[in-house]
Amino acid sequence: MNYFEIFNKVLLELNYRPVTTFETIYKSEHTKILDLINRVNSEVLASYQWPFLEKNCVLDVKEGENVYKLPFKGNIKAVYKDNERLLYTQKVQELLSGKLCGKFYSVSDGSIIFEKGCKKGTCRILHESTDYALGSDGEFKEKLSEKEDISVLPMPFAEHVLVYGTCLKTKANPAYPKFGFWNTMYIGALGNLLQKSPQTNECGPFISLS
Repeated sequence: MNYFEIFNKVLLELNYRPVTTFETIYKSEHTKILDLINRVNSEVLASYQWPFLEKNCVLDVKEGENVYKLPFKGNIKAVYKDNERLLYTQKVQELLSGKLCGKFYSVSDGSIIFEKGCKKGTCRILHESTDYALGSDGEFKEKLSEKEDISVLPMPFAEHVLVYGTCLKTKANPAYPKFGFWNTMYIGALGNLLQKSPQTNECGPFISLS
């Protein structure tokens, strides 16, 4: 279900009239709902270690070059050089100066840093993607923006998570007549998604009502 279809389902749940084309969305309430769909999508995806967000990045490390700009924004989960796992250290300056040598890496200003004088090899970086949407051209993007864009949340869970999560945010009042129903449907969809994505994590995914 794409961005436009999710939007119209939210309108129907709120007892608003659906729109026929994406280009006719101009009311302030409409733009607010579009923004809230993205906020629900981002909050749910950022608040849990979803396995489908794990990506691999491969770097060709050159002899003696130990600083490389990272081509992604997400958190690094593990780094392997020539199939051997490196240890993370906060001692950036010691790596840069050569005081700290060995199988270490650090991160600073969007770059990954290896030991000074590192040898040539292949580095594989396991990281968490922050691209939460997929465009009709097959390219990943940070947020939903076009009619045909879809969330990276897997279907059929994405529909209920985004529709009912957005309704909860739009009204944000437990006294609202349909609030309890939306909350039940939202929690149920998250629960089903979690069953399909087992992780060892103390905190489950969530959205705020603010």
